[in-house]
Amino acid sequence: MKQKNITLSLLLLCLTASLSAQFVDQKTPRFRISASGGLGYLIASGQEDISGVVNKEAIDKANRDLRLATNLNSDAYYLFEEGWGLGVKYLFQKTSAEADDIIVDIQDNAHYMVMDIWEKDYVNYVGPSLFGYSTVGNNDNLFLISSLSFGYAWLRSEAYVLNQNVLVTGGNFGMNAEIGLDYLFTPSFGVGVNLGYLMSYFSKVKMTDGVNKVEQTLDKDSRYNASNVHLSIGLRYYLNK
Repeated sequence: MKQKNITLSLLLLCLTASLSAQFVDQKTPRFRISASGGLGYLIASGQEDISGVVNKEAIDKANRDLRLATNLNSDAYYLFEEGWGLGVKYLFQKTSAEADDIIVDIQDNAHYMVMDIWEKDYVNYVGPSLFGYSTVGNNDNLFLISSLSFGYAWLRSEAYVLNQNVLVTGGNFGMNAEIGLDYLFTPSFGVGVNLGYLMSYFSKVKMTDGVNKVEQTLDKDSRYNASNVHLSIGLRYYLNK
């Protein structure tokens, strides 16, 4: 699946670059800067049932809420006339969920505990990025764009469970790919919309409850998977020659 996603992203970049060959005689911007915000959806498989939970529907709802992410992203590129550019990509995403009055059977139907839980997960990603662009139409104000970035991601997960706070942190390599459209109201300023995919997961983490600290390597089924599809809209700034 990872190889398929990377191959698709490379094909999108090649398509954009090939289309741009038709417009090399037109005035080419030298720099592009963007800032966007939007929503994402985590595509990782759902978490298995937690042993002992009686009202599992509350946990199921919390897991569904954790799939929905808000994201902010920005990038800056130096553009070449051939329809491509080099730069850096930054992305931030947040997911959160909570569940009240979770009933846990802790003694084989003899004793139950009622508790509240919540979780907030933050992911920061940054990396060098390859950018492709081409103008669409004859007015030089609509651009088809695509990008592919390989970088590093950091995880910070804050949770409250079993009546105590837990902090989980970690880092790992990741990849981000996007395709979209930019529309310029003036030669320099405009808006754009992007559809992207962030691939990142964390298997080596550090956990602490404020007193004890533990480093742990998670197995394949329990690692945190932050991979998601995201849609964003924002401002664009093109600096001409």
